[in-house]
Amino acid sequence: MMRIHMTRLRLLVVAAAICATWAMPAAAQSIRKGKTASGIAYDVQGSGPFLVLLTGSNLDRRMWNREAEWLSKQYTVVRYDLRAHGESDTATTEFSHQNDLMSVLETLKIEKATLVGLSAGAFIALDAALDLPNRVERIVLAGPGVSGYTGKVPPTFPPEMYAAIQAKDYRRVSEILLTSPVFAVAPEAQALTRQMVTENERLWTVDRALMKLQPPTNGRLEQVRVPTLVIVGENDIYQRDHAELIAARVPGARLVVVPGGTHIVNLSSPKEFESAVRAFLSGR
Repeated sequence: MMRIHMTRLRLLVVAAAICATWAMPAAAQSIRKGKTASGIAYDVQGSGPFLVLLTGSNLDRRMWNREAEWLSKQYTVVRYDLRAHGESDTATTEFSHQNDLMSVLETLKIEKATLVGLSAGAFIALDAALDLPNRVERIVLAGPGVSGYTGKVPPTFPPEMYAAIQAKDYRRVSEILLTSPVFAVAPEAQALTRQMVTENERLWTVDRALMKLQPPTNGRLEQVRVPTLVIVGENDIYQRDHAELIAARVPGARLVVVPGGTHIVNLSSPKEFESAVRAFLSGR
């Protein structure tokens, strides 16, 4: 009798373990990490069509934690750290953000992907749509900029920030940035934002002459041939007119202005950001 009870108990334990595994979020079961031969750190989760998340400067792929969770239920989501950010290698020789993006696509054997970029990531996504059209399915540009275009309200920072950069007082640089409207986020995202900005201070040590720039996009916006969504926060005073310019000149582009949103719009207005991206990806 005791043996029968023990057998049943073992079966119940096994069944409970199986049910627990089924109950786990799919993304939590399979986050795969790696690094390209050129030193770019990435992670992959989910299944389905490929979607690449491109980060802003001073930030890293943790900025997309929330988005990776819900997007990975329908897509294979790839996140990577920009060079000299997060777990990616620093720059000691000439590099370009486009080559780093290509290294991720080639490493993961991605023929074509949707690109979602914020700030610096939006620059990269827009460049890729113009220069690598066969590799890009569609683009989402959040808080974007147009290279070669100054803008009505150019970003301004206090003189002490530039003095701190010259003095290599990078913690002081971080503190100034974190109190600027550029890095304003929702209260629940402030701790993560501070962590990312301070932990990525090594970017200031990179010789800017090593970064190879793509041709300006200002005179080429009409050449974009992929579906385009532009998202900008209502209070993103520096990038608002850049976003409007892209939406006006890229054929078929759609503009979403998020009420109360800031530059890092996914961290200031996550629900509104999700709603806009979901509608675009579903074709609505």
